[in-house]
Amino acid sequence: MDTAVPAHRWDLPPEHTLFAVDIKDFSKAPEHRQPMLRQALDSALESAFMQSGLPAEWKSPTYRQDTGDGCILVLPPARTWRLVDPLIRLLDEELHSYEQQRQRDDPPLLVRVSVHVGPMPESNLADAINDVARFVDSDAVRAGIAAASAHGSYTALALSDEMYRRVVLARRSRLLPERDFLAAPATVPGKGFTRTAWIHVPRLSPSVVAQYLEKSEAPAVQEEAKGTTAPVTPSGIQVSGNVNINTLADNINTLRTRQINHASRASDEGQLNG
Repeated sequence: MDTAVPAHRWDLPPEHTLFAVDIKDFSKAPEHRQPMLRQALDSALESAFMQSGLPAEWKSPTYRQDTGDGCILVLPPARTWRLVDPLIRLLDEELHSYEQQRQRDDPPLLVRVSVHVGPMPESNLADAINDVARFVDSDAVRAGIAAASAHGSYTALALSDEMYRRVVLARRSRLLPERDFLAAPATVPGKGFTRTAWIHVPRLSPSVVAQYLEKSEAPAVQEEAKGTTAPVTPSGIQVSGNVNINTLADNINTLRTRQINHASRASDEGQLNG
């Protein structure tokens, strides 16, 4: 007797890892140089994937979406801890090599990367693929690439909280421990998207990245403050209207992270001045 239960439209599809990459200021590059810039990105990605032990994931992903200034890959999850460590470091090294060899008229190549994990149906139409695209376009990772550009790095990574927990907190990133990441609210203006992201910039401390995140948030805070009066919680976070408790918790966690980073930086400066 066949006891199989037929599939239901609410059944959860298998989980996949999603990898998104986007070139900073791609649209500002001269039109005739954009294909060369994209080719340089693909070459750097291919080399980084190969060196990371992910040749099949690069050559035959479950799904590939070309976004013009980058791409989104949907990948089987088992081996994708390698996207965090060592791929980001290797990608940054490849982009450093491009920088050393590029001609003066060639545009620079700096990239934002996001990695997320979630259920993906065969149609590839799901929240997970929308979310990874939002992460790579968020204010948080844009602040990260601004820090990278100013300090000689070429890559900024945004991990979703799900991916951070499964790779970094689970100790699957030998060379990238928790202290190398900055918790930040990843927001995309006009998209109604706010999630916690974990930002990493190769060869930069989170305290340096935090300075650029604060700069990017300052104009938005000033704009929101115009003509409004909001009560202030003991934590210093302004609350107005209906508040989602999860969002508030994320903001408090981010605030604590920055306070720790500032305290650490002040201690270091005190030692140097002493």
